Amino acid sequence: MLVYKMVAHKTEFAAIAAAPVTAGAARVLDRRLPAAEQIYQLLREEIITCRLVPGEAISENRICGMFSVSRSPVRIALTRLAEDGLIDIFPQRGSFVAPIRMRKVIESQFARTALEIALVEVAAKAWTEANAAEAHANLADQKRHAAGGEAWEFYLDNERFHQMIARAAGLEGVWATVQSVKMLWDRVGHLANRVSGHREEIIAEHEAIVEALDARDEKRAVKAMKLHLRSVFNAIARLRPLHEDYFTDG
Repeated sequence: MLVYKMVAHKTEFAAIAAAPVTAGAARVLDRRLPAAEQIYQLLREEIITCRLVPGEAISENRICGMFSVSRSPVRIALTRLAEDGLIDIFPQRGSFVAPIRMRKVIESQFARTALEIALVEVAAKAWTEANAAEAHANLADQKRHAAGGEAWEFYLDNERFHQMIARAAGLEGVWATVQSVKMLWDRVGHLANRVSGHREEIIAEHEAIVEALDARDEKRAVKAMKLHLRSVFNAIARLRPLHEDYFTDG
């Protein structure tokens, strides 16, 4: 369990370290668990949610000081993030949040689409009243959190929505694979959630998927999921002019 929780977006990692934390959170790691894993998960979340933006410096010394740890777990965490493609490490220069590399996003979206199309097709065959009730409750949560501007909660609702489809298909274990391949896409999703109207579009697409599943209509469910997953490219088209320095075609 990660005890420390960073919140508000800042322009420098040093500023984030000084930012207030959520109520009841402590500026310490859970000493019962590996420090490297906790630091990795923390920084990964900050990067994926774009609270640490592309090009932003990540100070090894700062992280060590924030959590009163040696360089060893920090370096392990940074190496894992570099392997994920989320940071770039330059010898003698330091570590920086990696740009959103469009080639990698397209590749990850290709893999995600293949998996989620297969999942929704199976889910349509196995869909139950209990699945329908869970899906509609989730849609209600999405609408509430979108209306309240609760970006993180909306993201979690979105995650639960897709995980629910994997569970309905009897293949919930596949969800872990989906999460791993869509990690780079998630950065785009979090940026897109800041664009007016984007969350409402996502909800409408989710509703179309649920309508097809409620009707046990496999073909319509697959079509609705394909349209939903393609929407990332519409989001990118809107985002790049606003954040051109965040993206690279390589």
